[in-house]
Amino acid sequence: MAWLIAYDIADPRRLRRVHAAVSRESWRLQYSLYWTPLDGRDLRALAAGIERLIDHAADDVRFYAFPDTAFCRLWGPRPWAEGVTDAFTRRFAPCWRPGMPVAPADCDW
Repeated sequence: MAWLIAYDIADPRRLRRVHAAVSRESWRLQYSLYWTPLDGRDLRALAAGIERLIDHAADDVRFYAFPDTAFCRLWGPRPWAEGVTDAFTRRFAPCWRPGMPVAPADCDW
């Protein structure tokens, strides 16, 4: 199972630190939304590291479970370069069609 990580950080300095921590382990989908295939110990380590960086009264960080069978529609430019092969592109490349209003036939939805 993978995870979506979303965050809203009030202070620019903390934002840069959280961004750096999340970016090392995840693929950016939007400005503050990331997908990561981590599970178990690695996910707990990432969450603990982020927890130490944030101000709990001012910042918001959320982890959402993203099972392998989750329904997902993707539009817009791909967040990866052509020819890149990794866990993210293997999972989403067949289903990412810029401008497509519905799932294409070759996607396993």
